[in-house]
Amino acid sequence: MKIKKAEIKDLNIVVKMKMDMFMEVGSIVLLQDNAKEKIYSKYNELYQEKKLCHYLVYEDDNVIACGGAIIKEDIPFYFFKIPMYGYIMDVYCVPEKRRNGYASRIMERLISWLQDNGVHNIKLKPSAAGRELYEKFGFGDSGEMELWL
Repeated sequence: MKIKKAEIKDLNIVVKMKMDMFMEVGSIVLLQDNAKEKIYSKYNELYQEKKLCHYLVYEDDNVIACGGAIIKEDIPFYFFKIPMYGYIMDVYCVPEKRRNGYASRIMERLISWLQDNGVHNIKLKPSAAGRELYEKFGFGDSGEMELWL
């Protein structure tokens, strides 16, 4: 097992893992017809701006897990002394390799990357299966609410 920080040349792998995640959780139907291409293009842009990173877990030459973090600068944070926050996303492990600590090792690296880039607040939207992992790292309910229309 090896963990590697993804580079732009690895974006096809990152996007494939993201699409597998969307498929597994049933969210694929929410995506636009050309979502794969749009995700690749946006991620490429964000990698060049150094606002997005992913870590990949390899077993032999196969990627079995990934996770990403983005530095966001939107309102209301834009007006704070530290005008940004981190957002953890794309944490996914192939089903047959789960419960081996891969996601935890990715989370450690993502949190470290965000800290190294000056982030003091990290958000994420957990799946039911991932909630326990995130609570282990100290994530708690922020009280944020949402409404889907």
